[in-house]
Amino acid sequence: MMQAEEQRRKDDDIRQSKTELLSELQVSHRELELQNRELLETQSLLKQSHKRYADLYEYAPVGFLTLNKTGHILSLNQAGEELLRNNREFLIGKSFIDCFFNIDRQAFIQYLQEIFTISGKAAVDLEIKNADEQLSYIRLESTLMCDSNTCLMIISDISQLKKTINLNRNLLHENRRLMKELFHIQEKERRLIARELHDELGQWLTVIRVENEVILNNTSSGSIAAISARAINECTQKMNEIIHEILHQLRPVLLDTVGLTDALSELKRQWCVHHPQIILELKLNGELDKLSESINIAVYRIVQEGLTNIYNHAEATWAQISLSRKNGAEPADDCLLLTIEDNGKGYNTHQQFRGLGLLGMRERVIAMRGTLSVRSAYNEGTEINIKLPIEHLNYDETDLYPID
Repeated sequence: MMQAEEQRRKDDDIRQSKTELLSELQVSHRELELQNRELLETQSLLKQSHKRYADLYEYAPVGFLTLNKTGHILSLNQAGEELLRNNREFLIGKSFIDCFFNIDRQAFIQYLQEIFTISGKAAVDLEIKNADEQLSYIRLESTLMCDSNTCLMIISDISQLKKTINLNRNLLHENRRLMKELFHIQEKERRLIARELHDELGQWLTVIRVENEVILNNTSSGSIAAISARAINECTQKMNEIIHEILHQLRPVLLDTVGLTDALSELKRQWCVHHPQIILELKLNGELDKLSESINIAVYRIVQEGLTNIYNHAEATWAQISLSRKNGAEPADDCLLLTIEDNGKGYNTHQQFRGLGLLGMRERVIAMRGTLSVRSAYNEGTEINIKLPIEHLNYDETDLYPID
């Protein structure tokens, strides 16, 4: 009886164990089904991602290539085929530089060495020619891949960009040449007008004064004719003074006779006479009296315009003109440093300025192949810094960069 009871308990334990095991197997099966479903979804996402990446790589507007250390092509996309002008089967395994009729081999070899010796990105622009000697340009941008034995290279055609850059450079040079010629013609016209004023109008004023003296010498001092003659004499004297000032504005005689230093000193003296409410300081350093006529005229006109701007716009009580000559290691490095500053109200340099004074100064500086910078802020005055090269100022029209 006891044995039967014990056997029954064992059978119950076995059935319970089987039930529990079956339950665990069912749970595990559900978990496996869930994991399998997630795995399939992940695989699907990976396939979609891989397809997007493949499409992005294959149909990118620039060429993608992978190269080994020797510069042989391991893979490339459709744009790469078009840029290298051959099919993929022919290009894979071929040396990159052998894909071109004419290319700067040494520059590419140095570039390839740079890619595999430094970390980060490297770029280079190369000039290439086809069999018809037609010139074009490509830009290579590369980065080292994880295995350190291959690099990913982006190749793009920048021929149109180069043409645009060269065209803009030529237009800039031509604009500078035209501005320089314009200022030359302007000074020539000013000199002609000054000569006409001095020779023609001055001559007639002298005749009027002589005839007026004859009238004064042949009439009584209290007569109406004498009073009118004295009035005419005062008018001619005033006209002479005005003409003298106009002549100085048109063509500063001191520039032709004693040089830039004395001409600027005289300009300061006259400016202080007419504007005594503004203290003007003039600082001159270096050898400034053996410069070319074009530099003398440019500096004088720039200073003239700068002082006019200060009077018209700055509301300043103090101004300073500083001009110095800086000698470089080579004659081509010699330059003039000109600073025009004041303690006026200043202005926001980021806002468009309607005045033509600063624009005229900038154009004259550019025509002389110099640089101009402005520092200003509200209630902090204005400082204009100008650098003008002394040597090699003659613009060479042949110094252009055409591209076929």
